[in-house]
Amino acid sequence: MSFTVTSVFTFKVESTFDEWAAIFDSKEATRRHREFNIQPLYRGCCDNDPQKIIVIHQHPEGNIEKFFEANGDWMASHRVDLSTMEKSAWTWTDNSSVQLKAA
Repeated sequence: MSFTVTSVFTFKVESTFDEWAAIFDSKEATRRHREFNIQPLYRGCCDNDPQKIIVIHQHPEGNIEKFFEANGDWMASHRVDLSTMEKSAWTWTDNSSVQLKAA
């Protein structure tokens, strides 16, 4: 069963947030995200470290890994330090059809 994943990434850039965001918000980046059915939800930088970035995406299970495989070199060419990348994945299952019973 495939499901939607919300991924949270943090990483460092070797440029300014504004320089990185201009690339992230570009038509080329949008095209690359759409190719893997990835929806960017949020991007921002840390108050204490403006070169530390957070990005939140939603996507079908497995698609973010396919995106990184296809676009890792492209991302690194935009001064993203891939060695600093941390990821957490969040899922939600609709159990509305399950009836809860009191213990």
